[in-house]
Amino acid sequence: MKICKFLSLITAIAVLSLSTAQTFEQVSKSAIEDLKTIEAELSTLRENIAEEKIPLSTELNHLENEVLGKRREAARVEDIRDNRQVDLNALDNEVKARDEQNTYVKSLLTEYIRAFRTRIHVSEIQKYDQLAHAAQTAVEDANLSETEKFAAQIKLIQASLDRVANVVGGHTFDGNGIVEGGILEAGTYALVGPIAVFSSSDGGHTGLAEIQANSESDLPVIFDIGPNYSSDITDLATTGSGKLPIDPSLGNAIKIELTSETLWEHINKGGMVIWFILTLAFFALFVSVFKWFEINSVKRPRAGDLQTILNHLNRGEKDQALAKASSVSGPFGELLIAGVDHADEEKELLEEILYERLLATQPKLERFLAFVALTAGAAPLLGLLGTVTGMIQTFKLITVFGTGDAKSLSSGISEALITTEFGLYVAIPALIAQALLSRKAKGTLSEMEQTSVAFVNGLANRRGV
Repeated sequence: MKICKFLSLITAIAVLSLSTAQTFEQVSKSAIEDLKTIEAELSTLRENIAEEKIPLSTELNHLENEVLGKRREAARVEDIRDNRQVDLNALDNEVKARDEQNTYVKSLLTEYIRAFRTRIHVSEIQKYDQLAHAAQTAVEDANLSETEKFAAQIKLIQASLDRVANVVGGHTFDGNGIVEGGILEAGTYALVGPIAVFSSSDGGHTGLAEIQANSESDLPVIFDIGPNYSSDITDLATTGSGKLPIDPSLGNAIKIELTSETLWEHINKGGMVIWFILTLAFFALFVSVFKWFEINSVKRPRAGDLQTILNHLNRGEKDQALAKASSVSGPFGELLIAGVDHADEEKELLEEILYERLLATQPKLERFLAFVALTAGAAPLLGLLGTVTGMIQTFKLITVFGTGDAKSLSSGISEALITTEFGLYVAIPALIAQALLSRKAKGTLSEMEQTSVAFVNGLANRRGV
């Protein structure tokens, strides 16, 4: 507005300067009036500005305060956001820690459930089998939530805790057992600690409940321990009170008794090969005994007989010498008779005749000894043959039944081991017998050789005379 007034003044001055009708005084007066008017307007304008400045300053201060408030609010919101982020990270870490704990607990529970069947008595398997199976399958069921899986596991844990209390105090429960003859009987079990007894429903079968050897069956075998304990077991199983027969070995004595077998049962497990081994052993034994008596029965000259024969020969009494030599039976007698018959021959020829007699006697003394040596060598080979056939049978059974059923594999393994066992049982004595008999035969031949040497030397002394 001030500028507009000023422009109006300039315009007026210009108009006045152009106007020839106006005077300088009029122009000056007009200018002064305009100037006053302008000053008044300027004063009014200043007053208006002064009046408007205070509200504007107030409004500016108000807006600045609002800005500061918004900034504080933004800072507070940022702090809240940061705090929430920290809380979320802490919650994430807490969730991860809880997940790890849950995973660890789950693994412990799973391992406990898997080993549960091995920690309870064999008679209790049929009682807890369904519950254990449900807990184990729940872990692998993808359709169940973690809460449901834990619930199934905890149910078995609770049952196992209740079982501990029952076992410590003793309790009874119904179940089935395999009695004598492989018959399945229903009855009642009484379990106290590690000892379980069974009584059938009719009371006809009682005994200790033990695991069945070499079997995958979950049912225990009932071992009858005699009529003296039958009534006590029946009372204990039916009424829950009575005398408890205790097995200090916890069933080990029964297991050892089950593994014991007669020699005939042991031999029958060896299959067909063992009969060849035993047949060979029988003939080897027969030959060994025969040869022992045969070699021992060789009659030797009595002390002085040889010298008596030599004295007769040296005196020219050949008939008497021949009669004395004939009194000695067996190979020694044949040797002396041959020496007397050829006593007049040359020394070299006499030695050859006596040596020929030795060679003729040697096969008779050593006959059948080769068969004993053959038995010593063939028995281990037959045992090895039985081992091979037994392992082949075992592998066939593994192909059919797998490796889970040890009982089905026992026949092949028994054949594999027992034939080797009996092969060594036969080979070692046969080897010793062959060595002893050979030594004894050689000793007899050595005695005959000494006799022949003494005979030749005695005749040589005569010739020297």
